[in-house]
Amino acid sequence: MVRKNNALLAAGFGTTHLDALEKSIVPVEQDLAAAFPGWGFARAFTSPTVRRRLGERGVAVESADAALARLAEEGVERCVVQPTLVIPGEEYDRLREAVEHMEGRMRIALGEPLLRREADWPELARVLRREYPIAEDTALVAVGHGAGRRSNGLYQAMAEELARQEGPVLRLATVEGTPSFADVVSELEKLPMRRALLVPLMLAAGDHVKNDMAGPGPESLRSLLEAAGFAVDCALRGLGELPQIRAMYVRRALTAGEGLA
Repeated sequence: MVRKNNALLAAGFGTTHLDALEKSIVPVEQDLAAAFPGWGFARAFTSPTVRRRLGERGVAVESADAALARLAEEGVERCVVQPTLVIPGEEYDRLREAVEHMEGRMRIALGEPLLRREADWPELARVLRREYPIAEDTALVAVGHGAGRRSNGLYQAMAEELARQEGPVLRLATVEGTPSFADVVSELEKLPMRRALLVPLMLAAGDHVKNDMAGPGPESLRSLLEAAGFAVDCALRGLGELPQIRAMYVRRALTAGEGLA
């Protein structure tokens, strides 16, 4: 029986790439919805640009504020808001503000993004190494978004931790922050291997993955590494395509929901 007074809202940055939406974001949403049987389900994207561009193509997606207001109008009394974000950066802060604005209108709980705590990093490393086994002559490079002083600090700390771990070489690069593409190329040049596998550290394989990470342009990480003498392969699977990553999001949502029991 559907309990319409309960709802789960999955909220992420979004993507304008419809193939990435279907392959990466929808599976996460489906797993989240399945973990809350009988609950209503809604989607929100935090990026106004993404929402506008999708709307121009006939795909309507609400902001978190609009989705929560609508759910309240429909009589929802308990709501779990689960971010499909990777890190707790500016988008997470805005999402938290939207949740705080709804307090008093419904019982509401905000889940954590994928990599909120330092303890999450080793699990991420295990998932990536399991999904992308590499030979001894290859470095595995996870490419995240970056941007914002707070986000860059987290990415930098995560990169340092991943570099210290034993096992196949795993490095972290960011499109718009630190460690930069140049930082990672310089670091890899000091290692003996001359092959690299680039994989997304982003929920969906959209523009940053297809172009900044793997594209043919001279400033892409792929091109920079190839110019430095590396043989480069790229995996174009967003994190949302990996079942173990989806399970991590589900655990966070269930934990948030426990506070509403």
